[in-house]
Amino acid sequence: MNFFDLITNFIFSFVATVGFSIFFNAPKKSLIPCGLIGGIGWSTYIVLSNLTKVPLFSMVIASAVISLSSEILARKLKYPAISFIIPGILPLVPGIGLYNTMYSLVQKDYVAAVATGTDTLLKSGGIAIGILIITSLTKTYYILLAKIKIRKYKQNMNTDKI
Repeated sequence: MNFFDLITNFIFSFVATVGFSIFFNAPKKSLIPCGLIGGIGWSTYIVLSNLTKVPLFSMVIASAVISLSSEILARKLKYPAISFIIPGILPLVPGIGLYNTMYSLVQKDYVAAVATGTDTLLKSGGIAIGILIITSLTKTYYILLAKIKIRKYKQNMNTDKI
């Protein structure tokens, strides 16, 4: 894959993500950041799948990048992270796999349906795992940060009494 193909993929995924953001009534201020998240996530997937030839690994890492970017932008722009994750993840959703699975079932080609369906299910699970890892790490970080602040506050209160 050359640089021009990567830029083309980024632009189309950016536009698709902005379109889905508009469809989901995202605030106007968040349209460009949502598009950037979708473009970066899809570009990450394309680069990793070309380098590693393991689409499941690429899907997990790309969705983790999307989730991490969404958490960062959510703090900066003061919006919920989910308002960035949902539109940003849509370019990764394996829609053609779902379509081909159903098409194979209708054609009564059950072997192809199972193969395509399994691959699609694994990719969807990879998306969920990537989001889950980053979201849980972020929540854990902020819980620990709050506990540290409370502990420091209590220590300051105890030293003030002395």
